[in-house]
Amino acid sequence: MLRDRLVSLCLLSLTVACGDDPSAPPAAETDGDPTTGDGGGSESTTAAEDEPEATYTYYRDAKAIIDGKCGVCHLPDDIAPFSLQTYDEVRAVAAVLPASIEQGAMPPWPPADNCQPYAHSRSLDDSEREILLTWLDEGAPQGDPADEPPPEPGSEPEPWQPQLSLQVPEPYTPTMEPDDYRCFVVPWPEQERQYITGYRVVPDNRAIVHHVILFNAGADAVDQLRELDEAEPGPGYSCLGGAGAPANWVGSWAPGGDGRVLPADTGIPIEPGSMMVIQMHYNTLSSAPSPDQTKVEIEIADEVARPALVLPFTNFNWVTGMEPMTIPAGDPEVTHTYDLPMSHPLLRGRLADVGIEADAPFVVHDLGLHMHYLGTSGTLSVARDGVDEECMLHIPRWDFNWQGGYQFQEPMRVYPGDSLRLSCTWDNSEANQPVIDGQVAAPHDVQWGEGTTDEMCLGVLYLTAAE
Repeated sequence: MLRDRLVSLCLLSLTVACGDDPSAPPAAETDGDPTTGDGGGSESTTAAEDEPEATYTYYRDAKAIIDGKCGVCHLPDDIAPFSLQTYDEVRAVAAVLPASIEQGAMPPWPPADNCQPYAHSRSLDDSEREILLTWLDEGAPQGDPADEPPPEPGSEPEPWQPQLSLQVPEPYTPTMEPDDYRCFVVPWPEQERQYITGYRVVPDNRAIVHHVILFNAGADAVDQLRELDEAEPGPGYSCLGGAGAPANWVGSWAPGGDGRVLPADTGIPIEPGSMMVIQMHYNTLSSAPSPDQTKVEIEIADEVARPALVLPFTNFNWVTGMEPMTIPAGDPEVTHTYDLPMSHPLLRGRLADVGIEADAPFVVHDLGLHMHYLGTSGTLSVARDGVDEECMLHIPRWDFNWQGGYQFQEPMRVYPGDSLRLSCTWDNSEANQPVIDGQVAAPHDVQWGEGTTDEMCLGVLYLTAAE
């Protein structure tokens, strides 16, 4: 789990920072230049001539990889336990980096490589992994700052021009440690139907904001949301799996993410009189609880060419208990699978809401999976004509702390005769129980539910009509 990894990294980084650096070369008898390998002294010229040149250096080779794949999360006073913005910061924790890189734990990228190509991947390819491991093995030489390559053309972010800003109503300090899931209700201010075409989460207190999910609840759910909000003291109410009331997923953010501009000519319709729900996940493992008042900036349009649907789907019978999604106590491997045919009347009704006819295909732009703490793996796929299975998303090692959305490099087309297939696997053995209020939970029969010790198996798709 993320909490265990962060604790280990914190302890190791403190050891490195406060004691001798185990990745540093043995101390030379005389002073020299650590960036060139010159040991100094009367024989320094001969030693420098005999010592091979570093295969890679920080500025010439490693920095661009670290900045692009690691530094986007490891920022000063952010949720990660240490910053990786400078050579000195990287050097201070160099001893703990190889193990995380070799194990694939960092940078975190849950999807399997052999399913689909996704945009904005944080994973290291073979070349990047080889550069970092070789560089670290050779003592992490700094090199010459002048060798740093220039930014790639087009790498600068486009200007962000939001029309709306929705903010947590008042500052909130987490009360549950180390994880506090809190939902805040914010009225949607527009008086006519609008389309969300982009969003950006702006964390107020980055040191404790682990991730954010934005939901939209229709006018018929407003009273239920207000009851949830009023039932608990302080702003907002406790929530885990969703908004706690009928609501549609709009988007999500995790450290390292930036503004999300939705695919061109698409947007999510939002009706007047509805409510937005900002679900915050606060983690106080690396920082003491302190106030936060995060906001979400939103781009909107009056019209779009292709209205978009954020489609969460699961077996409705699991939710109602008509077909229990039972995960027996003590069972180390339990799998439940559900097929949703494109002809399902409820699905066709949702698709019709965004102009997708019954005999027409649609395209999936991005998608995600959701389970709770007992999950071990999950898969979303398309059964072509109900038979041939094509992988959409496979998470081989589920980690509740690293769930997100994954955008296809090229949208995937789904046809009327196809079925969406959802499969989740859990471990309910004694060795895989979550820590609740400082205590390891005891195994018990688990069903679908919103609670911390309940479970879910949910797919989330962002889709539109095909062009």
